[in-house]
Amino acid sequence: MKLMRQSATVLLLAGALCLPGFAAPQKPNQNRGHNEHDRDRMPPGKVQNNAPKPGKWLSEHLNLSPEQQQKELSSDPEFKQLNPQQQQHLQQRLNQFNSLPPEQQKRTLRRMQAMESLSPDRQDVLRNSLQQLRQLPDDRRRVVRRAWLGLRQMPPDQQEQTMNSDRFRSTFNDQERATLKGLLDSGFNPEDSNAGGPR
Repeated sequence: MKLMRQSATVLLLAGALCLPGFAAPQKPNQNRGHNEHDRDRMPPGKVQNNAPKPGKWLSEHLNLSPEQQQKELSSDPEFKQLNPQQQQHLQQRLNQFNSLPPEQQKRTLRRMQAMESLSPDRQDVLRNSLQQLRQLPDDRRRVVRRAWLGLRQMPPDQQEQTMNSDRFRSTFNDQERATLKGLLDSGFNPEDSNAGGPR
């Protein structure tokens, strides 16, 4: 379902950038957009028309107690359509957010709102690239993140020149360069959230 798919993308991205250590469960069926792999990460609220977006939902419920937030989540109509395992996954996700210090919660919300400003296609590109990034070894992931932040400061023609240079090709393998290209093509700027960029 399109609404669920777009919502799921935003929440997955937020977790990848803002909740290090979180690993989204993998589903055998990877048919994007029409299966439970997308629905299992559906956040409260919808992402269309005047319905609330995930970041807006969290902002509006930020002053509620964790118990009240869970109650609001449990009463969400789309949440009720999920199976128990999927519901538990979302409840745990909300608990993770509430366990963050207040300043980190604010940074998380800013990042979610930045992600929500992307088109659905660009959210897909960013989601896939972040999945690839998480699969890299820790040391290489840090190097790729630093390169992403550095390349974001360059105009497009300089980005292309840098990525095609012999030095860059000797530093990053094909998979890492493809991941970087996807991150750049998504148009998401980590610094837009005032979060200091990826670690």
